[in-house]
Amino acid sequence: MKLFDKVYAYTWGKAFRDSSNCYIIADEEFTVIDPGTFKSYTSLRGLMRNDGLDDVNYVFNTHLHRDHCESNILFAENGALLGFDARELSVSQYRFNLDIKLGKRFVVGNTEIEILRTPGHSPGSLTFYLPEYSAAITGDLIFENGVPGRFDVYGSDKKELAKSIEKLRLLDVEYILPGHGRIMQGREGIDAMLEATAEVLLI
Repeated sequence: MKLFDKVYAYTWGKAFRDSSNCYIIADEEFTVIDPGTFKSYTSLRGLMRNDGLDDVNYVFNTHLHRDHCESNILFAENGALLGFDARELSVSQYRFNLDIKLGKRFVVGNTEIEILRTPGHSPGSLTFYLPEYSAAITGDLIFENGVPGRFDVYGSDKKELAKSIEKLRLLDVEYILPGHGRIMQGREGIDAMLEATAEVLLI
C-alpha cells in the first residue's frame, strides 16, 4: 500500500500475526525496512510487484528478532545489502553479514532517513525517522494505545526503553509506523500517548 509519495507500508492482519509490518522507501533505489518472516515473504513480494517495486537495494532492520528479520536471507540472496545495529547480533539467532554500518543518517535517492538508537526492547533497536513525512518507523518500541515494546525478553531493559520513548518525543512526529498493528496518525494524540507511556515505564 502506498502510504506517502515514496513510502509503502505492508501491515499484516491475523494471517501473519507472527510477522512484522514491512515498510519500503522507493526513491531511485529501494530500501526495505523489516522484511518479516519466511511465512509472509511470498505475499510481501506479490504486493510489492503489484506496486511496481522489484529490485531491492538495501534491507534495514529496526532489530533482529525473527519476526522482523528472517526474510533478510532471501533478499540478501538476491543482492540486497543489509544494515542494522551490530549490538543486535548478541541477542539474535541469526548471523547476518553487516554490509552497511548505519550512522546517524542515510539517503535513499533524495529521501533522507534519520537513524536513532532506541534500545530497550533489544540492545540495538533503531528507529528510522523520515523528516519529509514526519514519520517514525519504530519497530517494537511502541504500539497502538501507547503499549510499549516488551522489556521482559533477553537483552531488553525497561529503563532504556523509557529513555528511548523520551527520545521519540523530541521528534516532530505526525505518524508512527510500528512493527505490529495499525499505523498511528495525529501529532497531538501521539504526543499525549508518548507522555503517558513514558510515565508508566518510569513507575
